[in-house]
Amino acid sequence: MSTAPATLAEINKQRYDAVLRISEALSACTRAGELAKILAEQLGKVIPFEHLDVVVLKENSNEIEYHVCGKAALPVADLPVEKLLTWHVYNSQEPLHITDWNTDERVPEQLKDAARTIGINVGSVLLVPLTTPHRRLGTLGISCVLLRALSHLRLMTVLICDARRQRKRHYNSKTSACSCSSI
Repeated sequence: MSTAPATLAEINKQRYDAVLRISEALSACTRAGELAKILAEQLGKVIPFEHLDVVVLKENSNEIEYHVCGKAALPVADLPVEKLLTWHVYNSQEPLHITDWNTDERVPEQLKDAARTIGINVGSVLLVPLTTPHRRLGTLGISCVLLRALSHLRLMTVLICDARRQRKRHYNSKTSACSCSSI
C-alpha cells in the first residue's frame, strides 16, 4: 500500500464514486428524513461541512412540502418562499455558491439574523437543485463554518451536475421511443 498523497485524479474519482453511491442510495429512499441522512453520511465521507438540508416544494407551487436536515439544522426565517435562496435555485435550476454568508447581499438579512439568534455560525453555502426527469423537486443545501471553504463542494457540484446530465441522457435514450405524453 502506497503512502504517497492521493493525486487530484484519485481524489476526483473518490468524489465521483461518492456521487454514484449517493445516487444509488437515494434511489432506494422512501422517506424524506432518510434521504437527508444518507446524503449527509455519504457526502461527509468526502467533504467537510456542518449543515445539510433538503427542501422539497409541492409540485407547481411555492409551498414547501417538506424541509429535513441530515446534519445540524439551518435556520428557516419567517420569510415568503420567494425570498429564500432555495427559491432562486429552484427557479434557475443552477447551483448557488456563497463564499461569505455574512457579506453576500443575496442572503436576506432576516436569514442572517435567524442564524445569529440561534447561535449558528455560517461561513459559506452551496445550494444545488434537486430534479427528476419529470419535475423540479427543490434544493439540497450544504454549509460550512469556514469562509470560502467549499471549493470541495464546487467540485462536487460539477460532478453532481455531470451525473445529472448523464442520467438524463440515459433516461432520454430509454424513453425516446415511448409515445407517452406524461414523460
